[in-house]
This record gives sequence, C-alpha cells and structure tokens, in this order.
Amino acid sequence: MYGWRARLGLVIPANNTVIEPEFSRMVPEGVAAFGAKIRSHGLSAEGIERMVENSHRAVDELAVGEMSAFAYACLATSLVKGSEWTAGFQADVESKTGRPATTAATATIEALQSFGAKHVAIATPYPDTINDLLPVLFGAAGIEIVSLESVTVKDSLEVCRLDPSIAYRLAKMADTDRADAVCILATDIRSIDVLETLERDLGKPAISTNQALLWRCLKFCDIGDPVDGFGSLLTRVGV
Repeated sequence: MYGWRARLGLVIPANNTVIEPEFSRMVPEGVAAFGAKIRSHGLSAEGIERMVENSHRAVDELAVGEMSAFAYACLATSLVKGSEWTAGFQADVESKTGRPATTAATATIEALQSFGAKHVAIATPYPDTINDLLPVLFGAAGIEIVSLESVTVKDSLEVCRLDPSIAYRLAKMADTDRADAVCILATDIRSIDVLETLERDLGKPAISTNQALLWRCLKFCDIGDPVDGFGSLLTRVGV
C-alpha cells in the first residue's frame, strides 16, 4: 500500500503542476501525497473566492482515501481572505475528518518560526496586488519582511514553467544582512532544487512553501526522518 506510514492529502489549485512532483521527490519512505484539484480562476479576490468554493469538495474526496493529514496548497488564498479564513478552514477540516490540517501560509510561517527568524527576505512570483498583502500575514506572526523581490509573469501557468534558477536568483537578490532567513513563496514555483545551494551561498536557512508544507505534515504524522537534499528544514523534522 502506498503511504503505509502516512498519506498526505493536498488541496491544489488546478493550474499548479509543481507541488505534486516536488512532494513525490521529497517524501520519506512509506509516505505518499495525494492531490485533489480545485478549479483556479486567477489571483483576484473574486477568482480566489470562486476557487475556495470547491475546497471542501476536494477535502471530502481526499477523506475517502483515509488521509493522515491535510494541506491547503495555495498561499495566496490566505493573503486575500485573511487569517480568520485560514484558521476556520483548518478547524473545519479537522472537525470533519478527525485529522490535522494546515495551509500553505500557516506552514510557511511556522517553518520560519522554527528557526527563530524575526526578519526575512522574500522571493515571490506574485503581482504587487498580492505582495502588498504579505506584511499583514508575516507581521501578525512577529516577522518583519526586510526585503522582497518578485518576477513578472503573464499568468499563473507561466509560474509553473519558471526554471528553478529564477527562484535562486530572486532569493539571492532579496537577501540582506538583516535577514535571518530567505523564503521563496508560492506552491507553484519550482524551488526545492536550489534550497541547499542557497543555504550554502547565503549562510542562512532557505525556506520554500512546498518544503514547509511537507515539513508540517510530517510533524503532524510523527515522522521524524531527516530528508536530505532539500534544505536544512527537512533535516530537522524531529526537532
């Protein structure tokens, strides 16, 4: 049986063709990730609202497979809809399924907090309308964004096509002496291949949203296996 140690249920925007391949490469032996897609409609408030309408349908479908933990894999949703929605979604999933749940936003913040990061440099593929919402999310957790770099893309599908070297360059450009860590946001930007290189080159933790989501899910499932090759966060799951 695939996922004989843990089965992770991911609620994924339909345009995202990155998170499932990245999870399949990072998961420890005996852990499997399964995705349910929700129709995406862009990053406008209206588009996010339409997408979220299908999120509980996706959870219900995943629950049939007896998932060990659930993760909502769109950080922009939490930015647009706010912390109240994020907490409510997690609580609702946990109530309905009896299993722990997290979101891309929650996992990313908790990953940074695990390193004691108070100042962070951010790299994103988001437009300014979404980037402008980031200080509220991070500030509520006591984390200051000291620098931010983003790349301009024509649509969400183009994000998935970006080479990992783009994520590396953005994060390196964003880094400053004040930053305790660098963080690559979004679940649809390829980034896990550059995390270790960034840590060697910058001398500080490098976090990506997909890496953080896996880290949080593994902790939910009490799986502390160190995962090598994808940044220091996954080598300290049991910490």
